This record gives sequence, C-alpha cells and structure tokens, in this order.
Amino acid sequence: MLTPRRAFTISLWGAAGVALLAFVSQVPESRRPATGGAVLAAAAVAQGGQFSLDPDTLVGWGRGPVQPIFFSHRRHAGEYEIECLYCHSNTDISPWASMPPVELCLGCHRVVKAASSEIAKLRGYAERGEPIPWDRIYKVADFVQFNHGRHVRAEVECQECHGEVEEYDVLWGWSPLTMGWCLECHKEPGEDEAKLAAAARNAARYTEEGRESHGLYPRSIDSQYGVLKGPIDCAACHY
Repeated sequence: MLTPRRAFTISLWGAAGVALLAFVSQVPESRRPATGGAVLAAAAVAQGGQFSLDPDTLVGWGRGPVQPIFFSHRRHAGEYEIECLYCHSNTDISPWASMPPVELCLGCHRVVKAASSEIAKLRGYAERGEPIPWDRIYKVADFVQFNHGRHVRAEVECQECHGEVEEYDVLWGWSPLTMGWCLECHKEPGEDEAKLAAAARNAARYTEEGRESHGLYPRSIDSQYGVLKGPIDCAACHY
C-alpha cells in the first residue's frame, strides 16, 4: 500500500537514483568496480526503470482506448502495490469514483522517471492548469444510480467489477454493467466471511415488520429469491 510516507520515500530514492546515475556515468568503464553494472541497474530501478511501450508486451493493448498519457495499472497497482484509494481518493465515502489530480501524480513523478516523454505530457497539463482528459471506460445508464462508497464500505473488491486491474497495462470495459449482471451479484449467496458480513448489514436495514425503514419494498422479496448480498428492488438503483 502506498502511504504518503512511502510516496515520499519513493521520491527520495528517485532523487538518489538521479545522483547515482550521474556519478557512475562519469567514471570510465575500465575503472568501475565489478559491481558497477549492478549499481547502474539499481539506479535505474530507483528512477522507475525502463518500461516498454511495445504493444506486443502490454497486457490489454487493443482492448481499451488509447489514453492521452500512457498509464499502467500493472506497474503501479501490481508491481508497486499502490492502494487504489491512494489515487482514487474518497471513493469509499463518495457515490462517484474520483480521478487523481495532476498534482498527485507529480508528487512522485517530479523525480521518478522525470525524463520520460509521458511525464513531459503530465507536466504540460500541470503548467497549463488543465485536468488530464482521460477517455472514460465505465459508465452506467443515466437512469441508473451506482454508489461507489456503499460498495467499497461493504468490502466489495474493486476486481469484482473492474477485473484484475493490477495485471493490466491498458484498461478496458471488463464488466458489462447490465442489470442482469448486477442482480446476479446482489443475489449471490454469502460463501465467505466478507459476504456473510455484507448479508448481515443488508438484513439490518429492515424493521421487524419485514419492511425497509424507508418503506421501499417488503423484505419477503429478498427471502423469496434467496438474496443475501444486496437489495434487488427497483428503487435500490433507479431513484
């Protein structure tokens, strides 16, 4: 998980990488120690390493849109294990998923891979005071209300809707977001502790009379269809 302290540490390592590369590159190859290659490799890693943009090596290439700046979830969420909420902040309390501001990205990339052409694009947006015009991938119909915060707090994993994003270089619409697809998840039996806990929270929403406290629909609808994970009444998503 990437905490602010870890982000600061990564930036320090990036700065150290810059200095190390500059120093070692000035030493004649014949006079470098036997570990010189390893030192250069370590410095390159501190700078973020070299990342290939060869389509043949990118997971998901051709399945999703070409974005204004190349961003690999495999590199950030997979290799570096950056927590989703570090970039998509407040998604656990907001109905909408947020996109990271340019300054958050530059918090690391002022130093890490600062010479990259993709980071040059990032600095350009920052200098112009413009948000990055990402091509949106997921969008439900206008008559559907989807609350990200409610799902995150219910311990629904991001991968359940977005796929194994930590393995993808290019994101695409992994889930269909159809009504049937959502209902199948809401009716899924609680098979593990997280799902059982979600079922208990769902059951707690009802009064002894078998009706929701907000009077949306009879509790018997859930029991009739064996619903344990989430509500299936129309007003849960269409309001």
